[in-house]
Amino acid sequence: MRGLVAFGFHPMGEAVFWFLFLDWRFYCFFKKIIWSDKVLRLTYF
Repeated sequence: MRGLVAFGFHPMGEAVFWFLFLDWRFYCFFKKIIWSDKVLRLTYF
């Protein structure tokens, strides 16, 4: 019973981990794009 519960919750926890991890990576990626966009606008305009 304990093994079944662990097996049932492990993929769910892994999915949540990957969701947060990818969300953090996309956040940093978009932050870089926004920052470079601001720098380009300040430099060229």
